[in-house]
Formats: sequence, C-alpha cells, structure tokens
Amino acid sequence: MNRADFYQLKSSDPASRYPLLCRLLEKCLAAKQQVYIICRDAAEMSHLDQYIWAFKPDSFMPHVCAGNNNSASARIVLGHPATLKSDQPTHQEICINLSHELAPDQFKRIIQLVVQEEGLMQTARQHYASYSQLGHTMQYHKV
Repeated sequence: MNRADFYQLKSSDPASRYPLLCRLLEKCLAAKQQVYIICRDAAEMSHLDQYIWAFKPDSFMPHVCAGNNNSASARIVLGHPATLKSDQPTHQEICINLSHELAPDQFKRIIQLVVQEEGLMQTARQHYASYSQLGHTMQYHKV
C-alpha cells in the first residue's frame, strides 16, 4: 500500500522547506533509497540543484536533474511537472513533491513539505484529500 507523509513546518517561507528536504535526503541515501523530487518549475529545480550541493560542506549528496543521461541510475533526481511528461522516473520508491501537481501514483511513498503560506497550504489540503481518496496510508508530522 502506498503512503503519503505531510510534514508541516512553522514557517511561511517556501524556502524553509529546503533544509528539511536535505535532512530527509540524507536519511534516504543512508537507507539506500531512490528519491524523485518534483519541483514547482525549472527555476526551482535549478536553485535546488545548487542548494543540495552547498547544503553541508562536509557531506556529499549526489543528484542529477531529470533529462540527464544518468537520471535512470541516480539515487536523487530533480524534476518538475514538465519533465515528468518527457522523462518518467524509473524507480517507485520515494517522491518528494514541492509542486502544485499531484505526484504520480507509482511511488510507494510521497512526501509533501507544507509551509504556513495560504496558497501552499490550500494545495497541501487538496493533495491530502486526493491521496487519501486514492487509498494511501496517511501520515502527518509537525516539524
């Protein structure tokens, strides 16, 4: 059965999701899991690509952007809704969804990072209802 985890942050700044995202990525790498991150758009994907490289000077989180020839074998792939149409993820493990679109139902676990910004909270509520209707096991975490 698929699972959807919603992590509610106290901040209203969408960028406050990035440190938590990187901590989750570290855990996924340690557990040898593959992760597909759906960014809002190409600009966020590019920003997050740089952010992950610079997250901790003493650590290394290898990742690629969707469309890269190495994306099929990468542990962490960054994409956005347009790349999902042309470059489908090959794994079915974890999807971290930062976009306004629902994550594809192929993933065993979907993670949503929710900030206290009205538009993003409304999207999270819609996603919560949709994943619930699809039969996902729902988990809610206050961070």
